[in-house]
Formats: sequence, structure tokens, C-alpha cells
Amino acid sequence: MTEAAMKRYLARLLACLSACCLVAMLVAGCSGGVPAGGGSKGGDASEGEAAQVSTDDSGTVQTFSPADGDASYTLKIASGSENKEAARAIEYAVNASDVAVEIHYMGSLDIRSLLERGGDDYDAVWPASSMWITLGDTGHIVRNAQSTSTTPVVFGIARSKAEELGWVDASGATASPATTEILEAVERGDLTFAMTSATQSNSGASAYLAFLTALAGKDGPLTADDLANTQLTDRVAALLAGVDRSSGSSDWLKEMVVADPAAHPAMVNYESLVSQANRELEEAGEEPLVAVYPADGIAVSDSPLGFVDRGQGSDAEDAFLAFQGALADNEATLELERVGRRCGLGGKLLHADDAEVQAAFSADWGIVPDANVLKSIPLPEGDVISQALVLYQTALKKPSYTIWVVDYSGSMYGEGKDGVVDGLNQALDPELATASLIQPTESDINVLIPFSDEPQEPIEATGSDTKDLLYAAKRHDADGGTDMYAALAEALRLAKSATADGGYTVAIALMTDGQSETDNQEAFYRAYDAVGIDVPVFSIMFGEADPTQLDELSQRTNGRTFDGREGDLAAVFRQVKGYN
Repeated sequence: MTEAAMKRYLARLLACLSACCLVAMLVAGCSGGVPAGGGSKGGDASEGEAAQVSTDDSGTVQTFSPADGDASYTLKIASGSENKEAARAIEYAVNASDVAVEIHYMGSLDIRSLLERGGDDYDAVWPASSMWITLGDTGHIVRNAQSTSTTPVVFGIARSKAEELGWVDASGATASPATTEILEAVERGDLTFAMTSATQSNSGASAYLAFLTALAGKDGPLTADDLANTQLTDRVAALLAGVDRSSGSSDWLKEMVVADPAAHPAMVNYESLVSQANRELEEAGEEPLVAVYPADGIAVSDSPLGFVDRGQGSDAEDAFLAFQGALADNEATLELERVGRRCGLGGKLLHADDAEVQAAFSADWGIVPDANVLKSIPLPEGDVISQALVLYQTALKKPSYTIWVVDYSGSMYGEGKDGVVDGLNQALDPELATASLIQPTESDINVLIPFSDEPQEPIEATGSDTKDLLYAAKRHDADGGTDMYAALAEALRLAKSATADGGYTVAIALMTDGQSETDNQEAFYRAYDAVGIDVPVFSIMFGEADPTQLDELSQRTNGRTFDGREGDLAAVFRQVKGYN
């Protein structure tokens, strides 16, 4: 037997042993029961040669290869964005198993959708919660799904704000307010918070289901009858009115808060990402967040890793089991807990004596290592979850005001314009948008500002009646030069008006395929700074667009640049709409 074959045999043997141990586990835990070094090439995860890691230009695909370059197999994995923080554990598991992994980070709804389509060309899925496998795996193609870690979804609130609300005392001890108390703080105008979209990201969906369950006063799971209770749904809508910024990604939401903590003193996110945010905030000399756990209902993410059986054969599944088993190693679970994940049954810590684990679960940040105090909600049946998500998107979420600033310069003639029109239809046509759960509510407002050398007259659509806006987008001619800054100045004027009463989450979505003239660049940035409102610019880059200009725009407005130069441009439009 060759050395490589022996490595594969040992890795598979480890995977089988680990799988046997994991069968008896609750979905909310991870084993960590393999002896230290079992199945690995030996030593601590931080010792020896590091795995080879590469990231694509978009930052959404990472490839991990064994340090010696001798991979027995390469797995393609669809993963939630929050798993970026698990890089050290992944590196360890790759080295230990001799299996390379190509990880594609995406939203929870995307993972659900690819499972509904039969898995596309993925070998495994690694969403934040089992519910996305439950909802998407209609063909029963996912096998050997096991939790890799758990983390509750909590409020992360700036310490001074938490003290003001009475949820932290002078000694630093934190309280666990009931969800009704959180609602009352929102209704008084004392609390706003950033949160991911419940239809696009697991942390938002989990928090939303916890809000519903807690405000219903139930010990059991939600039912369809609960969703028909207007008294309950009105209270949840009032709580969601406190959302001041939305997002399609938990990881990006954390980055947004860290980038501008003064504008965002609170967020709903994973406990582990609150911990990660605090490391970055303290390094920058900023006030840390305090983890606040609602007393009557917390959603817990179980981070399952499952094999997608598309008929690839035994080599693929053997490689998956080897990687999954190595990820449950003592050393891998240590690395997961060092970034704030919980790897014991029921959310307990396996490595509570480790200094880095203690730092990640710092009491100074209000983080509670004792899992016994966490009251997790029971998840509803799959059809009730689906109904709840539709209800969120169509009736309960805070209305959005989105300004679409669209490049109609001469270079857009033909395929460029066709791509933009198709993308706008995917995002704003109610029938098409429903498939991605981004359909406009009756209170949403969408505004189109076509531009070339200068901005054209804005075209507004209220609610689901977007046909005139979409018709105008199709009929508008592509001609002239490119001055996106003049058009953005017009969008800023509308955004200022829309933010006046706090009734909307407001965002600007820019689409351009060219390098913009810069005569009005500084004037726009001065105007943006002078207005003093928190409105992100989300840019879609395609054609020959200048990433330098768009990245600067994203940084200055705490927005994000999306790369639509390759692949499905319509999918990028849908993703952008999921951020507002």
C-alpha cells in the first residue's frame, strides 16, 4: 500500500469511527469525542505546516489544500458565510484528512435553492442551521449530516447603550430581558438594531422565529394558527420596525457594525460573531458590544455539514466522511471554540480551560459560557417555517426604500442593457422575485434613476406595482458618457428625504459597466458626509467597471461591491435586493 493510500485508509477509518460516535448526538451538539490527534498528521492544529489557502477575487470562494499538496480528493462545499471564521479548524481538518475543500460562501436561501435543484455540482452543504436542509432537501439527497458546532443568535449591544437600557449594571453583570422588554425599548425609540434579512440569512430567520415564538408565549413550536394571529404578528412587526440596517450576510453585517460602531450600536447576530466583532472593536480602540440573551427564547444555530449524494460514487463520500471526521477531532473543535463556537452537547464548551477559548467567551462581553442558562426555542415544522418567511417578506419586515442608479451610457448598448433589465425584473417583478423571497411589500418604494452624462428624471414605484418602472428601464436608450457621481448626488437627495421619519431601511444600488468621470466625485463625497445619514451604496460591477472607484464608494458609505462581471448577473441583482 502506498503512503497516500495508507493516509486515505486511516482517514476513512477515522471518519467511520467518528460517524458511529456522532449518531447518538443531538443535532444541537458536536462530538469532539475523537482523541486528540486521532486521524491527523499529528500535533496541535497550529503546529506543523499550514494548509494551502487561496481566495478568489470576489472573496466568496476559498480553496483549502493539504500542506503537502497531496489531496486524495477535492470536495466542493456550499457554505454559510459565517464559516469564514472557522478557517483554522478547516485547515486542520484538510491536513488531517488529506482532503482538499473548495468552499463557496452563500446565503441560506441559496443553499436551500441548490438542494431543491438537486444539489447542482456540490458534494456537501454546510448551512448555519439544519432548517435549511429540512426546507430544501425535498429529494432526500443529503446524507450523514452532523452538527459541527452550535452558537446562539443574540443581541450584541454597545456597552453604554446596554447600561442606558438597564441591561448591564455598574459591576458589568448583564440581564436577560424578555422579548417584550426589547419590544418596549424599540417602541420608546430607545433601541434600534441591525439584522440580516430573515428570508436571505439564517441569523435573521432564526431571530425572527424566536421573536414570534417568545411573543406568542409558547413553550412548543409555532403553528399555522399562530401566524394567523394578528395581535401576535402586529407585535412582531413593531419589533422589526427597530431594524435600522438590513443585510443578506451575517458576516458582512458584523463587518458593517465594526466599520461604523457609532452608527450601529446594536445588532442581532451569532454569539460567535459578536465575539469576533469585539476583538476587532477593541483592537481599534472602540467600545465593545455586550451579548444580551432574551430570557424567553433564543434560536441556536447547529451548523450541520452534510454530504450531497448526486451519484458521485464512493470516493466522494469517503472523502466527505474523512473531512467531516477530522473536523470533529479534538484539535479542530479547539479551533472552533477559539472563535466562539460551542462544540459540546447542548452548547457546552469542551475546552473551557484554554486561554483563547476563555478570551472568546469573555464575561466582560456578557458572553455566558454556561449553556444551561440558554433557553432555545423549538423549531416549527418545515411548512410553518416557509409560511413564516413569506409573512415576513410580504407583511412584517420594515419597509424598504431602494434607489436603483443605473448606467445607460453608450457602452451599455446591447447585452449590457439587456442584462440590467433582466436583473431589475428578477429583483422587482413580483412574480419573479417571489421565487427568491425578495418580492416587494405594499409599503416598499423603489426608484429608478437612469444616468449617462447626467442623471435623468427619477421614476418611482410604490408597493408591488413596479410595471411602469420596469417598462421605463427597458425603453430607456443607452447613449452618452458615464458620470455616476452626479446620479449618486440625486439619489442622496432622495435618500435624505426617505430617512427623515425612520420608517424605511434605505439603500442605494448602483449599476455601472464603465469608468466614471470624476468631475463630481469630491462634491458627492462632501455632500454625503454633510448629510450625515447612514445610507449604504451597494455597487454592481460589470463590463469594464473600475473596481477602485466602486470599492472606494463602498468603503466611504459602509456599503458593498458585488461583482457581476462573470456568471449570472440577474442572481447578483437578487442578492443586492436581499440587502434591503
